[in-house]
Amino acid sequence: MKTPRLMGRVAIVTGAGRGIGRAISLELAKEGAKIVAVSKTIREVRETVKQVKCSGSDGIALKVDVTSPKDVKNMVKKTVQKFKRIDILVNNAGVAIYKPLIHTTEKEWNEIIKTNLEGIFLCSREVLPVMIAQCSEENTDEIAGVIINISSQAGKHGFSGLSAYSASKFGVIGLTESLAEEVADYNIRVYALCPRGVDTNLYRSLFPHADTSRLLKPRDVAKKVVELCLPNCPIESGSVVDVL
Repeated sequence: MKTPRLMGRVAIVTGAGRGIGRAISLELAKEGAKIVAVSKTIREVRETVKQVKCSGSDGIALKVDVTSPKDVKNMVKKTVQKFKRIDILVNNAGVAIYKPLIHTTEKEWNEIIKTNLEGIFLCSREVLPVMIAQCSEENTDEIAGVIINISSQAGKHGFSGLSAYSASKFGVIGLTESLAEEVADYNIRVYALCPRGVDTNLYRSLFPHADTSRLLKPRDVAKKVVELCLPNCPIESGSVVDVL
């Protein structure tokens, strides 16, 4: 039987109630990581944690709005209370609309930017002190933490009808590259992951007539996340990693 490669690690996954977030949670759990599954819909993350426990790992489900500083602080507090550490943060929560810029309302624009970009800022800012403390306490060359921000191919190339979404995902890449420089001395790695279209409920709601047979599956993204979390991952921190 294969030895789990992330045994003893603790991972927070936002947007973990379904789709890519659930797949990431389950793949990390299969490698031995304990999972903190986060979503605004508690019923969905409870189901994710049920599946995590069936895989032989442990986890907790938390109702969290990643745009709420109070919720995010509580998320980190409860994670540390339960598992004593945080090794991995996957900033996956995201929203999108398919609409020309001229018809996009301020409310829609603000919701997308707050969830897709400000949510990453808030979660990373709150988790980093825990990871930095782990670097100091352990006093080794071991990786003190990994932060993976889910961007998109729309974060590298603009697409018609996705102006607000693309703007947020371009921002994720800039944030990732800057943060990687800031935390390099603490042995914390930061990555931006850029998948092409993934067969999720969100994608199908945006493009109901798309040929889904050509899309990635959530597990394809999840496997790349696991690769980036491994202690011996050779990919340089700050990298923008495609999933094609």
